[in-house]
Amino acid sequence: MALYGYDVSSYQKVGTGDGAKDFLICKATEGTGYVDGSCDKHYQRAKKQSKLRGHYHFARPDLNKGTAGAVKEAQFFVNNTRNYFGESIPILDWEQPGTTGQVA
Repeated sequence: MALYGYDVSSYQKVGTGDGAKDFLICKATEGTGYVDGSCDKHYQRAKKQSKLRGHYHFARPDLNKGTAGAVKEAQFFVNNTRNYFGESIPILDWEQPGTTGQVA
């Protein structure tokens, strides 16, 4: 069975996810200092529409290097999305160019 949905962030208007048949994944945080200001609007709208939900952190290993940087980013994500856990799937978005060898 296939599921159909969208990944949204502040680049889209609230309501963009209305076309998402089954799920909506919302950008929540990036690095150690950015919280997506539209995340909760997208999230609450998807929740009201009874869609499956995910919330993601956009990793910045180019700025926050090594294990210490990863721990800081993870803590930042958890601290800013605590209320979504248990209702939504937490997701890590890892796509920064030149960092594929740093996944471990």
